[in-house]
Amino acid sequence: METGVVPARSILTPTGGFLEGFTHTLNPYRGCAFGRALCGVYCYASETRYGKDRARAWGSYVFSKEGAASLYRDEARKLRESGSALRIFMSSVTDPYVPQETALGVTRGILEAMEDEPPDLLVLQTHTGGPVRDLGLLVRLGKRARVLVQITVETDRAKIDGLPPHATPLATRLSALRALKESGVATVAVCSPLLPLDDERTFAKTLGSHAHGAILDHWLLGDGSKNGARTKRARSHAELPLPDALVRAGLGEWNTLERFFRVASVFQEVLGASRVGVSQDGFRRACTDPSWPC
Repeated sequence: METGVVPARSILTPTGGFLEGFTHTLNPYRGCAFGRALCGVYCYASETRYGKDRARAWGSYVFSKEGAASLYRDEARKLRESGSALRIFMSSVTDPYVPQETALGVTRGILEAMEDEPPDLLVLQTHTGGPVRDLGLLVRLGKRARVLVQITVETDRAKIDGLPPHATPLATRLSALRALKESGVATVAVCSPLLPLDDERTFAKTLGSHAHGAILDHWLLGDGSKNGARTKRARSHAELPLPDALVRAGLGEWNTLERFFRVASVFQEVLGASRVGVSQDGFRRACTDPSWPC
């Protein structure tokens, strides 16, 4: 894994599209250490202009952004002075809790800066249990801004044959959701994209007991292209596109929206419709519904 520091001219990136409702994304790192794990191989970050690095393969590098906390303070202050709203999704192209965060603390530094210049909304999304390390900070920040921690739990299977390994153990993520929830931090378990399940009803009950709410998404709905064309494309860092890998593993039914909406119906039955969001509308609720997901 190649690591280092890169200069950054800004830290807040105006956003829209799938993240409509948020005003900015914030990525503390360039590249992602999880790029070869299950979440990273099939995510779309490698195809964005922020994720592409023609000299390096996706998943082989992660660079911290120099002066990220100071940049945030300056940019947030200017936005506030101009009267602009500040609803942040962190992060869209990397994970804010890559393993290097333990030593570098870039994300933590940004969260500390947010105590000085709080946003209106912070949605912190990760594939790890990392937010627990910043639990006290998140609780304090939650008194000055609306804070929502989203942790991805795409499946109930510790390993799916034919697919890459998980970035971090599912049990670690579930434990983090519970610890955050019990400390009063709003939490959402994100099944994005939803992957094959062994027992959808038990899975829904498990997520419901560990988090305040859940969001379900399918690659046909959430990849931002017509008929999932982006997900179907071959990628240099993946042996097969996700749909093909599922078919090869005998799991092709999970490529269908019919199967997805059957799971969504089970979740709504088990948790109640108010605690379940679906695809873009589910993510948008963070910006439009002050009570979501509590």
